[in-house]
Amino acid sequence: ATRPGNPVEIYLATTFGFLVSPDDGGHFYWICEDAIGYAGTFDPKYRVGADGTIYATTFDGLRVSRDGGCTFATATEEAPTTDPGRFAGLWVDAIDLASDGTVWVATAASGLPNNVYRSSDGARTFAPAGLASAEIWWKSLRVAPSAPARLYVSGYQVTQLGPDGGTIPPAVHLLRSDDGGANWQPLPTSDLQLATSPLVLVEGVGRSNPDLVFARSVGALPPTGDR
Repeated sequence: ATRPGNPVEIYLATTFGFLVSPDDGGHFYWICEDAIGYAGTFDPKYRVGADGTIYATTFDGLRVSRDGGCTFATATEEAPTTDPGRFAGLWVDAIDLASDGTVWVATAASGLPNNVYRSSDGARTFAPAGLASAEIWWKSLRVAPSAPARLYVSGYQVTQLGPDGGTIPPAVHLLRSDDGGANWQPLPTSDLQLATSPLVLVEGVGRSNPDLVFARSVGALPPTGDR
């Protein structure tokens, strides 16, 4: 990606860290995995703000750099444990930046309550967006480029034990908000072809049309493909 408003700054996600070019690809500088705060075969999802702030999702929270990648800090780490907007230590699996600068993230920690969170101050503080769940892993999140209050979120509901001792199969959740997360509307999924483990990821929203949505159904084209 390029930095919003500054197309000569190039940011490249790789399997060995993050590469930054300040001069339209003339030089690239490497930010290693340890500096960002992860290791192994995991690859973060990245976003870069118009002010140059770098955001990276990790198993231990959202990592944020405000100095070009020299140092990273974990968002909400210094917030008290009683703060409803604190998610430091949880797996942040989805992130997007709205055109008005709002930072949106979603968590997908196993066995812990998950939620979608928003920040209007550059990820210094966050507030929950009303999707708290102990059964759903929130796996994708996209903001419409032309309408910062329009969001699409998807989640995977894990297998549960029913009241009769049987199991409730996993389910997919797909939601839309038209008012910046104040209210959420479930979207139909009956016309989507799903895999046995139903996971749908919202991959993009039309640049000028907030009603144009692209999604991917993981594993829905056996034996190994997505749809």
